[in-house]
Amino acid sequence: MNKISIAIATYNGERFLREQLDSLYTQTHIPDEVVVCDDHSSDNTVSILEQYHQKYGLQYYVNEKSLGCNRNFIKAFGLCTGDFVCICDQDDIWLPNKIETLYSKISSFDNSTPIAISSLRYDIDATGNIIGQVDGKLSEGWRSTLLTYSRSQGCTMIMNRCLVDLILSITQNRSELAYQMYYDELVAYTAAIKGIKINLPDKLMYYRHHDKNIVDPYVGKLSFKDKVKRVPTFYGFTIDERLIPLCIINQLFKDEIEDEELKLFLEEISSMMQQPTTWDKFGALIRMRSLPLRQRISIFFKSLTSITLKKLYHYPTI
Repeated sequence: MNKISIAIATYNGERFLREQLDSLYTQTHIPDEVVVCDDHSSDNTVSILEQYHQKYGLQYYVNEKSLGCNRNFIKAFGLCTGDFVCICDQDDIWLPNKIETLYSKISSFDNSTPIAISSLRYDIDATGNIIGQVDGKLSEGWRSTLLTYSRSQGCTMIMNRCLVDLILSITQNRSELAYQMYYDELVAYTAAIKGIKINLPDKLMYYRHHDKNIVDPYVGKLSFKDKVKRVPTFYGFTIDERLIPLCIINQLFKDEIEDEELKLFLEEISSMMQQPTTWDKFGALIRMRSLPLRQRISIFFKSLTSITLKKLYHYPTI
């Protein structure tokens, strides 16, 4: 029987932690272990973890000093012993069938290949009211992940042991590159390039937006001007700093990629991002051979509009 672990990184999470943990222990498929790494919290987070340890056997570890979100999550991955590992934030709510749905899909594949499965979400505010949702179709392949920023969200993903071990090896042996991107980008992009990354259309969780989020608050509640100011861009795939992890991934795997189209795409993205000016980047974009001309033109005009708006509102651009 396969063992399912949940990896959680906590830091001063007392406000919403109980609701999240309760949603884990009421799943239709109960996890075999819940492993929490606490990043030296100063509130009652550790006391709450101890209560769930006593009640459910939750395992938790408290860092002597803060590691930061990325390293704390990677530490949690390394402490999990399951055949499959679900990534979990401290402040969301999982729908009861989240684990069952993700596990049903990932367990149908050969476990010797690195695999990650992601899902979609409802957006809620601090009090649990639904304020939006993320929609999408079933998709597979490197294009559906590398060309879609939103399909790499850690708290939606399950990964197999093969991918966990690969991520741990990369962060240990290539830490100078691995920690230049968010941990969930590393997980999703590695799966897409080295194995299998599938994006499910199912909405399996409530993703909470509040004033203590590590990422920006929910942009749907912001004015048009504030959207421009607070986020890199409110468009999809455009020329901005979110392409930098693709350049890092290219450095990590460039000698191992067998797919010629993927290799060309990453090389062209890296070359584009090395250009000294915005117009030089635009020129490199239009010359890209790995993307259809229509898509290049779309990216060009989205990027141009985004950059114009950022300059109008004095937001820095690449």
